Amino acid sequence: MIEEDNSEYECAEDCLGPAPVSSPRGTKALESTIPHIKSMNASIWAARYGYIVLGIGMAAWASLIPYAQIRLKLDESELGFLLLCLGLGALFSMPVASSLAARYGCRKIQNVCIPIYYIFLVFLAIAPHPLALAVSLAVFGAMSGVLDVVMNLQVIFLEQASGRRMMSSLHAMYMVGVATGAGSMALFLGLGFSPLYATLILAAVLLILQALFFGKHFYLLGGARSGRSSLIVLPRGPILTLGVICYVLYMIEGVAMDWSALLMNERIALELGAPLMSKSGGPSAEGGLAYGLFAVTMTIARLYGDRLGELLGSKRVLVWGCVLTCIGFVMVYSSQSVAGTYFAFFIVGLGAANTIPQLFTITSKQDSMEITKAIAAVSTVGYMGLLSGPALMGFVGEFFGLPSIFIAMAFLVAIMVFVSIRIKA
Repeated sequence: MIEEDNSEYECAEDCLGPAPVSSPRGTKALESTIPHIKSMNASIWAARYGYIVLGIGMAAWASLIPYAQIRLKLDESELGFLLLCLGLGALFSMPVASSLAARYGCRKIQNVCIPIYYIFLVFLAIAPHPLALAVSLAVFGAMSGVLDVVMNLQVIFLEQASGRRMMSSLHAMYMVGVATGAGSMALFLGLGFSPLYATLILAAVLLILQALFFGKHFYLLGGARSGRSSLIVLPRGPILTLGVICYVLYMIEGVAMDWSALLMNERIALELGAPLMSKSGGPSAEGGLAYGLFAVTMTIARLYGDRLGELLGSKRVLVWGCVLTCIGFVMVYSSQSVAGTYFAFFIVGLGAANTIPQLFTITSKQDSMEITKAIAAVSTVGYMGLLSGPALMGFVGEFFGLPSIFIAMAFLVAIMVFVSIRIKA
């Protein structure tokens, strides 16, 4: 199942050039590359699986949050503090991920971290005390942080080895995993399974698939080993500039996730003349459709991002993606209709979709830092944007009104357009 891929002969030409098949010598040369090509395609399938597994785990935890709050009798502030443990775990693990990848290689790291990731997902379903939940979240977040960095490194190594672009399409697999995880948990919990059994089923199926098929095909290689390299990586020079861009790009996703539903509920209330309520008496779920539209648009657009990168180049995709995102945020701010606001979030998702994958591709081509360290540094700064950005924009909304969050984001993204133009790619 893994090794069947019609693109293997295309990959042969990309990597080695077309062999002169009319001569016996050329035929033998091409035949000798087939095992390597099949192994490469198996590694690409394994990389897809890795992103899907990461997304499934995150979506499964999101489904467990209400159960954890009820089980441990947590109020909103206590729950917010515990949720911060996940982000802090990821934030502290990302800077060391590059050193681990350089020392042990991508395959070993993923084969160790994915099982730990899912073991602690199961712990999250049964944690009997807030302290146990906090520790489990920190380890769960740490594993997600390491996997995030290592998987991006793996894609870069695969791109270099195969001569093919695949960063955008593989990032799309993460969103496929999120949708799969959310749907699976909704199905299991809807059928009456406990959170423990629901997570055990997910973990068992995915880890068996990894053990039998995908684990042995994760890309083996790591970065170049350096004798006395520091364990923690900090961005510097051009990498710091790329990190700042990544910070704002991750903010886009965080702001859309955290603030789009509130804005939509406000717009729906204005259009109807009264708040639209759900059957349970709470806010309508229709507000959440804005983020759903944003996420689906990003997923589909990323499937075509690699072709777009080949056609236009990574820098142009980054710059024009930021331009389109900026236009989308201005539309979100200025639109007064519900339909117009939904369309504006579609534009934001379309513009932002391939900016982060192409930024990582640009980062991999910089020579101011070792690739493994550069990717870890940029990822860490970007993740800080995902964590802190929505909160910072919340202060803007508090002082200037909810719509002002989105015009502030348009302003930040506009600055990134000019910063992106100046980077070397």
